[in-house]
Formats: sequence, structure tokens, C-alpha cells
Amino acid sequence: MYSFVNQNKGILFSCVLGILLSYYAYVIETNKEKDESYEAMCDISEHMSCSKAFMSNYGKGFGIMGPLLGETSTLNQPNSVYGMAFYSIVGLLFPSIAVEIFWKRMNTSSGCIQSPKVAKLQFWMSVLSNFGSLYLAYILAFILHDFCVVCVSTYVVNLALLILSLLRYKRLKELSSSHAKVN
Repeated sequence: MYSFVNQNKGILFSCVLGILLSYYAYVIETNKEKDESYEAMCDISEHMSCSKAFMSNYGKGFGIMGPLLGETSTLNQPNSVYGMAFYSIVGLLFPSIAVEIFWKRMNTSSGCIQSPKVAKLQFWMSVLSNFGSLYLAYILAFILHDFCVVCVSTYVVNLALLILSLLRYKRLKELSSSHAKVN
């Protein structure tokens, strides 16, 4: 039970941290759009600037939605909006009321669903976010020639979510298999 509680806390902490980082990125971007002279705390130098990354062509819709669907498309949102949505969804997969249809077992000490299906969904969402991180890290390093502290922090959060969700999924799958053998 100890490992579940720690994994669940780690995943929830990562989601909260991801939401906060994404919100901060959103604040920077909206302030920069309103006032070009705005300088964020993470704008340290010419090649170490969050604003440079957020205001680039890749800062909205991952640099893909605008060219594909048009700059005014509803899907061409700041990447930070996608981040807040992603971390919120992954975090909301924990409470029982949000995933009642997947409900198998409840860990009463943490109030979290212990369903392999939910854990598998969280894992695959984390895999997807890490592909996004790799894509954006490549753009940051090799196209923008920039280092964004907030961006790299979200990559670390995504990696932590991947590791924790994989551990959680494997453990729940083992428990589910052993529970099925007993019955």
C-alpha cells in the first residue's frame, strides 16, 4: 500500500506542478502580448529566455495547428493551455467520481482509484506528453537556440509522470492478475 500512496502523491504533485508551470507560461505569454517590454523572471539572457520560446511560432498549437488549421483556429491555443488541460485531465483521473466507469478497487487511505485501466490511460497520456516534450525540446535547442527554464521544467515533470504512471500501472496489473487467480 505504501508504494501506491507514494506513487499517487507523486503523480498528483507532478500534475499540480505542471499546472502551475503551465499557468506561469500562460501569464508570461499574455503579459508579453499586451506589453512587448514585459520581462519575465525567467528571461535571463538572449539565449536563456522563456518569452522567446513562448512567443515563437512554436509557442501556439505546437507550431502545427496554425499552419494546418489557420492562425484563428480554436485549436491554435498557447501550448500552456494544452499543458494546463493535460495536467488537469491526468490529475482528475484519480478521484473516484471522475472515473466511476473504470472503478475496480478503491485505496481508502489515499482516496484514489486503483484500476489498471485508469493507470494504463494515465501511462499512455504520459507517453504522449513525453513525445511532445522531445519535439519541443528539439525546437528549443536546435531551431530557436534557446534555453527556457519553464519549458525544461515541464519536460522534467512529464518524465516524472511517465515513470510514476508506469510503476503504478505495472503494480496494479500485477495485483489485478493475482486477484483474478485467487477468485
